[in-house]
Amino acid sequence: MAAQMLIYPVLILLVGGFILLTVPRDHLRTLLPYGVVLGGLVDFLECVVTGTLGITSFKNLWIFHAGGHPLLGDVAWAFIVVFYLYFWPKGNRYLGYLYALAFALLATGFSQVVSQAELFDYAPWFYPLPMFAIFLARFALATWAAKRWGALD
Repeated sequence: MAAQMLIYPVLILLVGGFILLTVPRDHLRTLLPYGVVLGGLVDFLECVVTGTLGITSFKNLWIFHAGGHPLLGDVAWAFIVVFYLYFWPKGNRYLGYLYALAFALLATGFSQVVSQAELFDYAPWFYPLPMFAIFLARFALATWAAKRWGALD
């Protein structure tokens, strides 16, 4: 069980380390608030809604768990959205669509990793299409908001 609990800390270290190595500090200052709101807060709200409806649930994650919600999941989503927005293909709209689809597929696949590690559970009908649609909507929202507020200029 101990190795399973390291999934989120390892994800945060990998993505956070990659961001610190590749994203310039001025871009990081601009994108981090977007990551916190469009990544962490949206993840928290989505988990509250799907958890309340009985669609998804998280299992006990030891010290990384509070009230049925993985605390490190929000941190991971904040970093993922920063990564997503920084590498967004600004010059090609159609490549942007494929980029968002690819990130939604990666998020859906990672949810299977977390599910197989027995940290996450969902209703049988929720995987793969409804889950994929929610992740695609989250990345589309992040893209729209970042464009609207000038972070992707």
